[in-house]
Order: sequence, then C-alpha cells, then structure tokens
Amino acid sequence: MAVNQEHNFAEFLSEKNIVSGLRAKDWKDAIAQLASLLHKNEDSFDRDAVIAACIAREEAASTVIAPRLALPHARVDDLERLLVAVGTSPDGVDFVAHAQGRVNVIILILTPTSDPGLYLQALAGLTRRLGEPGALGRLIDCKTPRHVCDFFAAKKVELPPYLKAHDVMDRPAATLRESDDLEKVIHLFCSKNLLDLPVVDEEGDVRGTVSLEDLLRLSMPEHLLWMHDLSPILHFEPFADLLRREKESRVADFMREDHITVSPDVPAIQLAKIFLAQQARQILVVEGRRLLGVVNFSAFMAKLFWA
Repeated sequence: MAVNQEHNFAEFLSEKNIVSGLRAKDWKDAIAQLASLLHKNEDSFDRDAVIAACIAREEAASTVIAPRLALPHARVDDLERLLVAVGTSPDGVDFVAHAQGRVNVIILILTPTSDPGLYLQALAGLTRRLGEPGALGRLIDCKTPRHVCDFFAAKKVELPPYLKAHDVMDRPAATLRESDDLEKVIHLFCSKNLLDLPVVDEEGDVRGTVSLEDLLRLSMPEHLLWMHDLSPILHFEPFADLLRREKESRVADFMREDHITVSPDVPAIQLAKIFLAQQARQILVVEGRRLLGVVNFSAFMAKLFWA
C-alpha cells in the first residue's frame, strides 16, 4: 500500500490491536506480544521472523525516537498494507540496554517490503503529532484501547504522500563556531566519530563546514603533495607542528564556505540526486540560513534500505 495521497494514521488503528497497561518483562517481550497480537488479528505473516527482524533492528540502532516513545518496526515480504499495534505502559518497559531508559508507549509498525518509504512516512506523521506539548503524556494516560483510538482520531495524524528533507534529516551531532579552536575540532571529530561538522553563528545560521579532509590539508600543505620523496617528513612533522598550534588555530581560518543546503520541504528523492550528482557526503537542511538538521549520506541510505 503505497501512500501516494494523504492518509490519517487512525485509519490503520484497531482496538483489537491495542494493549493498554502492557505488561512486559523487557523490550523483547513487548515486541513479541505486539507482533503476536497482529499475527492473530491481521494478515498472515511469519510471526517468528517478524519478531526476530524487529529485535535485530533494535539491537543495531535504537527505535526510541524520543523519551518514553519507541517505534519498533520491520518490513515484511508479501504484506499488502501497513499494520500497527500499540502498547501503552504507565510503569514503562525497560529499553535501557539499547536506548534512553524506560518506554511508556510502544508502536509496532509493519510495512510491505515493496514500499521502502512507508515506515518513514508513518514516522514523520507520528513524530509531529507526539512531539506536540503534552501529547505523549495524554497518550500514556489512555486507560483503554478505545481511548487510544480516540486520541489519534481527535487530531488527524497525516502520513505525508511522499518524504521530504525534514522527514529524513537528523539533528546535528555537534556544531562549531568560527571562534572555536582546532583542539575542539579534533575532539569533536574523534569523540563523536564524525566526518563533517557544520559551522554556525550565534543565531544558528550556517557559516560554513569543516571536514576531516580539511584537517588533513592543514597538516599536509599543497606543496608537500608534489613531493615524491617524503623522507624529510617520515615522522609526521607537519602534523606535530599543527598540533603545537591547536589552541591558536581558529575554525574561521580553515573552514569552507561552500556547502550544500536544501529547504525542509524539498522532496527526499531530490537528496538522492544531489548525493550522486555532486558526490556529496552531507546536505544541510536550512530555513533561510538557519540550520534545522543534516542529512548524511550513510544515514540516508540506511533509512531508505533498512529503516
């Protein structure tokens, strides 16, 4: 079921697939209970395979998208439509091994393998609705499956007809200021395992970017690249010299002002074109000049092929 027109998330909910006051010994048990409920009430699918896929996905990267909220999911062969099961737990289910602590709302989403963007469309609609002030608390307080259905029916949760940049972007893991020194840059790259860092001003407007390659260029000036005999610098003397000056070197001295930006409403398919055509590794999502998020090539591909 490709979502090529607006759909309301409530269309995919049924009281029989909702558990209020979910009791589970841990997150694996919670996933198993919700998958078993869908298997009992909905389309035929391999229950054990779905549970295993959801657990593997959770172990690889947490689906806790906000405090107290998890959206485990799997793509299922031969599934004809989106299936949803909801579990609410006032006491919480322990997701601490792979996420941010106890989770009070678990929404299991199964989508057809043939529709790779469908989960992300559902995620986009749910993120907007449950990100509203107080919304998640009201959902947790729902005492019955009927109350859960009423919660989602009360305010339309639209599944967008196609993905946009803001649906696939992530918050920047870190940002830099032009006044930051090289020591901070090196620390952020190493401690957060990053390849690129946006540079912003006090208002959050984009000023430029810094990449790992920029650090390498600082250490290896262009004239060294023309040297065939590198024996004079076998002990990385240029690197040592740069490190001696790491507190004096400022981001403004070596950042690049050329960067790729898109607005949040640009279709996500356009990002794929940019990654290929411009051989980009990171795209900045901006509103005016204000940085909203980043789309990294590796994360973009992971969302499309293994969301």
